[in-house]
Amino acid sequence: MAYQNLEPVSKQLTIVIGLTVVGFMAFGFALSFYRNLLFEQTLEEIGTQNSVLQEQIEDGHRNLEYFQSSQYKDKYAKENLNLVRPGEHILIITHKEENSFSLSEGNEAEIEQKEAAYFELMRQMPVLEHWKLYLFHKDKIEELKMNL
Repeated sequence: MAYQNLEPVSKQLTIVIGLTVVGFMAFGFALSFYRNLLFEQTLEEIGTQNSVLQEQIEDGHRNLEYFQSSQYKDKYAKENLNLVRPGEHILIITHKEENSFSLSEGNEAEIEQKEAAYFELMRQMPVLEHWKLYLFHKDKIEELKMNL
């Protein structure tokens, strides 16, 4: 009779349950590690947001100090209330606005002259050169347009 090495079912069941428990523990460890990484990333983002908020608060404090200063009060009184201290003179500087319509007419005439020069150059060029430029040197066509 052949010897059969049959282990009892209880040993096999114990091994399967043990491996299952070890697998769940490894999965739990991996999940915990991933959550810790996400938590650290969130902490870094919150830290950067805190530093931005601190800078904004410091800017607000500086603005508050400026608005409470006598320099700002004097500037506000001069600009908005038209108050002047005795002995001071007011100098108002205005910027002369240029007529945009006249500029656009000059630009259009200049653009038309450039286009005319470009088309005249293209008319004088042989057709074979046109095709070479179009097929192999498209960037040079744009250069010609810009230069003329």
